[in-house]
Amino acid sequence: MDDNNTGDRQAEAPQPVQLQGGTYEILRARLLSQSKELRDRLGKLNDARKEVFGAVENKLLSSERVSTSNNCVPRDMVPVGDKFIFGYNVFVGLRAETVLEDVFAIYQWKGGTFSPCPLGLIRNPEFESDFRNLYKYYRRTVFAKFSVIGPHLHMVFRVGRDVTDVKTFKWLIREGALEYVDNQSDHECVFPPQHQFEWRRVTQDMFREGKNPHMSIEDRVFVETIHGDLTVKIEDNTETGEGIYAEPVDNPDQTLSDAEVYYAVVGNIILLKVRPYEEKAFRYILYNEKMQTAIRIDTIEQARLLLPEDHGLVFPKGYYLQTGERKQFETQMDDMVFEKRLDSPNGEDYLYIFHNRESGVYVLLSYNLIEQKISTPVVCNGYSFFEDGTLIYFRANGEAKKHHVIQIWRTPYYGPDFSISVERESELYKIGNKDIVRCMAECTEVMTLIGQDETYADLYVDISKKAEEIQDAYFWIASPETFHLAEPLAG
Repeated sequence: MDDNNTGDRQAEAPQPVQLQGGTYEILRARLLSQSKELRDRLGKLNDARKEVFGAVENKLLSSERVSTSNNCVPRDMVPVGDKFIFGYNVFVGLRAETVLEDVFAIYQWKGGTFSPCPLGLIRNPEFESDFRNLYKYYRRTVFAKFSVIGPHLHMVFRVGRDVTDVKTFKWLIREGALEYVDNQSDHECVFPPQHQFEWRRVTQDMFREGKNPHMSIEDRVFVETIHGDLTVKIEDNTETGEGIYAEPVDNPDQTLSDAEVYYAVVGNIILLKVRPYEEKAFRYILYNEKMQTAIRIDTIEQARLLLPEDHGLVFPKGYYLQTGERKQFETQMDDMVFEKRLDSPNGEDYLYIFHNRESGVYVLLSYNLIEQKISTPVVCNGYSFFEDGTLIYFRANGEAKKHHVIQIWRTPYYGPDFSISVERESELYKIGNKDIVRCMAECTEVMTLIGQDETYADLYVDISKKAEEIQDAYFWIASPETFHLAEPLAG
């Protein structure tokens, strides 16, 4: 080899690298500057939006105590008009009969305090007869929860060993009062679908044979459970068994067709549901195509819901966004089922409520569309929302007692009959709060993308594409009322 030629090549080599590095730094600095400018203008727009439409934010107002006549373990609560019903379980000892006062208490919520009331709200001869018979003929009977479905309130009682062994009493809620319907509506009291997308099973035509065979998931990611481990690969290369993620399997001698594999595609996210040969449990792995990363999240087996505006997924222990942002909460939230979602009227906040049927624990996860985060979970044993958005909840520790601490919060989850003062003459009012919130959320996505490093696939293409989509979808961002949001997006 000619040493002179080698020296010439080494001297020339650094020049394009320096140019690329300089270009990258210039581009990066410019994007960061635009991101800061966009963030500043979004802050001003958000302040103006709150002045026009009113701002109701999550805030702890106070803590109160309610007292019951018996030592009890509280289980749930439900509002009816300006009152709420408190449901609990007591140990009645040698008492021959369980009466309403052993299970229910009613309080009036007025002026930020609780006042005990008689049980007139639920005094009904037919109901009281059904109630007595329930405890008489089902010796395991305990109160489980309240469930509001449409205009009806269901009182749910567990009568057997399994959490699904239930009997319910159905009431019609009408103008702050209750009208007893029947005890034949158990079939109506069900949880909504726990999964908002369907799994597709991997079939043999997706197999890629070779020295290290694997299964192709729409030619976007590849998976196998042979040679002693479960492997996720991002290249359709059967010459190597290496991938971006691997974990051991119980049976190292299985073949490619021995594993049971399902998948689901949600935007950039590909979910894998894998049961290796002779194993009882499925493993759940989430692969992000943009980040080219894979993580295991088994709690998505319990429930997996889509976040609004295709932002990503939420599950009992956290959330995962299309941008790769994720959060898992370190709390005891096993065996949770999804109960309902509450949407705030402002279009900004979404509350996901999960429930453990064994313990009675609820988990409330509030997702903010603009910030694209879930705040600290509320873990409680019972909760109630009033029309003005007031949330009250308590946390039982399993011990029977007479005095129970209840926290009172202000929240944006107010009802349709609650009105907030707005400035109807404002230009922002003409645009509409929900449209402004959606636009701000999409701008947050742009800033999040700018914060990614270059390992994010097609990063600059995605930034440019998203910025253009926002400008096309929201023509009003060029106006002074919206602080000329278009300018940093167009730059």
